[in-house]
Amino acid sequence: MALAPHPLGPTAPTATVWSGLPKQLRSAVEAACGPVLTATEATAGRTAWRRLSLEIPGGLVFLKATPLSHRHCHTLDTEARVAAAVRTLAPRLLYHGAAADWRWLVFEHVQGRAADLSPGAADLGAVARVLRHLAVLPAPDAALLRVEDRWEYLGADLDLGLLAGDRLVHTDLNAGNILIRPDGTAVLVDWAWPGRGAGWLSAAFLLAQLIDAGTSPADAENWAWQVLPDWAAAPTDAVDTFVTALTRRRAAQAATCSPARRTEREGQLRTATAWNRFRSRS
Repeated sequence: MALAPHPLGPTAPTATVWSGLPKQLRSAVEAACGPVLTATEATAGRTAWRRLSLEIPGGLVFLKATPLSHRHCHTLDTEARVAAAVRTLAPRLLYHGAAADWRWLVFEHVQGRAADLSPGAADLGAVARVLRHLAVLPAPDAALLRVEDRWEYLGADLDLGLLAGDRLVHTDLNAGNILIRPDGTAVLVDWAWPGRGAGWLSAAFLLAQLIDAGTSPADAENWAWQVLPDWAAAPTDAVDTFVTALTRRRAAQAATCSPARRTEREGQLRTATAWNRFRSRS
């Protein structure tokens, strides 16, 4: 098995990062992977409680682990369920299990950096290619929450059925979850919140990030029209519904987030509002 490095963002070595984990958990991981020689904690990511680059004989692997009592532990189960479906565009899941009241996943390491989503960035070509691939992937048989059901709390006046479909959707396409390899290809990571919906929805979630990064709504949509066929074919009323729902969702997040994330959430609300106004005028 060939292994290569894949940091999910800047990492910081910590002397006790491995020894600080429960012994039963460490034993279970080493039984699967082999002895851990060094461990480095990744600072990027929010859902997994521990995110570690592990050096083992023969290379590196990436560990995500969370206590079973943690509110996001179920997202590791979700990642394990969708791993086979996304193996052509995401790091391979090598091992997984539970030990010492922790859930853990071990992925291959893929050398890469966070995608540049700024206006006109060179990475956008690679991002478009991986999204075209994703748009045709059927949602796996594993139970996935439908996007229209996940957002039903945003208002009975919205026809969220317009978002329905049988495609696999990555609902968290921020720059840190799109890694660019040295060869220029893109990999999608962190499948903690996948959904089932229309094939153009992953593109819609990406456009929200492009607008957050400074691209105007008009330029973002024009780019998508040129390079993402599923987006170009999306019904106008369905896209309008998505953008309205996104704006309401971000308003709810800005109103309920922790003080540490308020500036970020309020900025996201402003850009979603700008997109919504653009759609209203178009």
